[in-house]
Amino acid sequence: MRSPMVRGVVGSAVVAVASLVTSVVPPSSWVASFPITGDLRATLPGRMVGLSFMVAGLGLMAWAWLSVGRQVMAGFRPPVLRMAAYWSVPLLLIPPLFSRDAWSYAAQGALVAEGFNPYDVGPGVLSGHIVEAVDPMWMQTPAPYGPLPLAYGGLVAQLIMDPYVLMLAHRLLAVLGIVLIAWAVPRLATACRVDPVFATWLVVANPVLITHGLGAAHNDVLMLGLACSAFALALTGRWGTAAVVAGAAAAVKLPGGLVVVAIAAVMSPLAGRALRFASLAIAGAVSVLTLVTIGELTGVGSGWLSALDVPGLVRSPFSIANLIGMAASGVLGWLGEDTAAEQALQIVRLVGMLTAVTLIAVLSLRSSIHHAARAVGIALLAVVVLGPSAHDWYFLWCLPFLAVARPGRRLTTTITAVSLIFTIAAPLNSSLRGATIPILTTTALAIATIAPLLNHLRTLQPEKKARVPVTAA
Repeated sequence: MRSPMVRGVVGSAVVAVASLVTSVVPPSSWVASFPITGDLRATLPGRMVGLSFMVAGLGLMAWAWLSVGRQVMAGFRPPVLRMAAYWSVPLLLIPPLFSRDAWSYAAQGALVAEGFNPYDVGPGVLSGHIVEAVDPMWMQTPAPYGPLPLAYGGLVAQLIMDPYVLMLAHRLLAVLGIVLIAWAVPRLATACRVDPVFATWLVVANPVLITHGLGAAHNDVLMLGLACSAFALALTGRWGTAAVVAGAAAAVKLPGGLVVVAIAAVMSPLAGRALRFASLAIAGAVSVLTLVTIGELTGVGSGWLSALDVPGLVRSPFSIANLIGMAASGVLGWLGEDTAAEQALQIVRLVGMLTAVTLIAVLSLRSSIHHAARAVGIALLAVVVLGPSAHDWYFLWCLPFLAVARPGRRLTTTITAVSLIFTIAAPLNSSLRGATIPILTTTALAIATIAPLLNHLRTLQPEKKARVPVTAA
């Protein structure tokens, strides 16, 4: 398998087969009783076999991605978009990878179709196949998502209530998001004087986007695609349209609206602070108006704003605010200050969000295009690490904006290393929770897979005589 194209396709195909063993699916689904894989998923040793194949497939995909990156860094022009498309095809029809969120999307669409308000009730009011694979944690919680994916899910659910088909319908939204990202990133890179092939490799062909974004069918990808497209449209002078698209991004998930920072920078690149804030206010007002209008036109409304704290029920270790808050709570509990211990996490989370908001306000003053791109990337990263909830796929939020903001050698290496870790370690956040000893054993396989890949990072740098410069920096 000398060709990265072939290696990536084989790896993706292995991941697709392994998903039939490791992914959570409704017990009534065809996947649960599929020959051989159905028997393997019924036992812990069988699922460990599936996990081993999953890690091996992800390793092949990561290896292929790094190999293409070395070619790009050397100045060659491999067909990066075509490779990314081929690597994605085996994942189009499989069960959701690494997460149950897509099953929640399906159930929330069914709520809309049945006349329930998904911002008032959770999937628990439903019964039958539609809720079989929904994570019990989210059965009684309202939807924290914007009106666009809920209205779309409701329309599809009016046609069919099969959870697998509804999940595939949401994966179609992820495909749309990736197409928008693939359209926007080269244009943003060119405007920022960054090699568009390099940016496309780092973002569109990234195995995190392909596996977490497409494979897991997260609606974050649609949010990101709309946000990138809004920025690209602003560069053409269509600021009003860009602000509307930014509002549509926020109507998927609220952080997508932060792209108005970049839109405002494009509207007034040489202006002073007062005019810059005026531009930000105008772009923000148009985006908010779009967001509210979408809620009203779809009939879903804007009740989701009161449910934005729902993801915070998961105390993710990827959030710095969570780590500090949980540590403070533990110390206060040990000292016998039970009341203070209960409040510590919430206080630290509030401080984290206020810090993030302050940082976003400062970043909104950036003027040049690549500084504006970097500002949006840092702002989204701040929302993730300082916010109340963070998951490994949230890394995608900042990826395109940092990739086009003239990343230097150190940032490129960091992005590549984080992408490798979030790809190879992703299966551990799956249906195998609780199987500590087997997972630790299989983690050794993951480390053995990652080690040679990390060795590639030392050579994953632009050659001195590269035919085309990777960045202008």
